[in-house]
Amino acid sequence: MTTSRVVRLICTATIGGCVLACLAIAVAQSNGLVSVTVTALADEPSDHDIPLFKREDALPDYELSLIADDGSTRYLGTKPNSSADNGLTWTLDDAVSISQIASVRLTEQDKLVSDAIAEVHVLGDSVTANDYRFDFVCAHSFSAGLTAFFRTPIGIAVCVAFGIAILLITISNSSWTTPL
Repeated sequence: MTTSRVVRLICTATIGGCVLACLAIAVAQSNGLVSVTVTALADEPSDHDIPLFKREDALPDYELSLIADDGSTRYLGTKPNSSADNGLTWTLDDAVSISQIASVRLTEQDKLVSDAIAEVHVLGDSVTANDYRFDFVCAHSFSAGLTAFFRTPIGIAVCVAFGIAILLITISNSSWTTPL
């Protein structure tokens, strides 16, 4: 067996192992958040108490954000002049792996100063904090699992190993290499 053939065999095995590791870890981290419903369990804050203003204009402007484990923030949007008595739902465009979410923050958005109302961790289907209930809907999402996988140190190492293996296969197939 020539050296180039051994290198190709080792690199092919490395590529196969990388793909299998990627798939296995992606499936393990594929539980993704797809929507959050927030329900007020007590009186809600109001924007103002000025007489002659419509009651619906005095309702809070709720904003929901996902705080990632790397410190970045993903804003899910604002529900202006809305009551959370019957629940307000924010639906994500694409699922986010639960393993990437550090917390979910509910804010009462104001033109001057926005106030954080509650911040919770996704620990189950439902969490209660500061008189608000957060109901989480999760689903298996392979794309969320892949995204979570490639953000881990193992995922980065797999990418590097995959790249090096392809480079070595390419070099071993080129005409300028000489057998040892």
